[in-house]
Amino acid sequence: MNTSTRRTARLPIVMALLGLATIAQADPVERTVPADARGEVEIVNVAGDVQVRGWDRAEVQVHADLGDGVEKLDVQSSRGRTSINVIARNGRNSSSGSDLIVEVPRDSTLIVKTVSADQTIAAVRGAQRLQAVSGSINTQVWGQEVAIKTISGEVTVAGQKVAGRTAVNTVSGDVNLSDIAGELTLETVTGDMGVRMPTLSRARIQTTNGELRLRAALTADATLDAEAINGDLSFLLQAPVNAEFDVETFNGEIDNCFGPKPVRTREFAPGNALRFKEGNGGARVRVKTLNGGVEICR
Repeated sequence: MNTSTRRTARLPIVMALLGLATIAQADPVERTVPADARGEVEIVNVAGDVQVRGWDRAEVQVHADLGDGVEKLDVQSSRGRTSINVIARNGRNSSSGSDLIVEVPRDSTLIVKTVSADQTIAAVRGAQRLQAVSGSINTQVWGQEVAIKTISGEVTVAGQKVAGRTAVNTVSGDVNLSDIAGELTLETVTGDMGVRMPTLSRARIQTTNGELRLRAALTADATLDAEAINGDLSFLLQAPVNAEFDVETFNGEIDNCFGPKPVRTREFAPGNALRFKEGNGGARVRVKTLNGGVEICR
């Protein structure tokens, strides 16, 4: 057999092996394990997408498309805790990423940790602790405690107007919080923040280079503290407003729709301050900025 004939004979074999390799890169896996209806579920994935849905069954079901650098999908359930871990082969990260669809008991406490993966959570009514290095986080909440930390990626939280505690800490990325209620802790370095709270009882907001637009109804004894280095802060408060206001800026304008005007704090240097009481003054609103304007309106 000449050289040309041998090459021709080997060609179908090579193509078949390439086809098998392509199939192996998309490795679908399914696991189902029993779980406590109010237990804890932890998910760890380096790269890809993580989708979590709550359901009425007392079990956790995982549908996974594993990347080519993954050794296995490890799923374990014991004593009210279920762990789901995408384990890389020989300590390497998967180059193509692994996509997970996980269904959990709807009242589970949920922990998700990702490096380069988007997180989407729906219909999980327990507490949530979500962490991402690079990737967006989109979740629904039902009044249980929620703590979100990201380095790079957008954060979107949709509440159900039920009082709870929400804490968001981001380095880079926009934050959109809608229909959350109760207590809020929000810390950002850069990125715009849009917050809508039907009722606000406690809020602590800090940003380095981010703009804030907050719509809220203050409870009778609410406390709202906000600080910014660079970025404008806007507060739209639902009537009736009963609060004492203490606003200071070093190099920024203060726009107040309630009537009282700001005064200069230094004769020959920048600085403005605004202090006034609206209604019976039961709530407290304190705002400080270095280089940014402040707007307060109904």
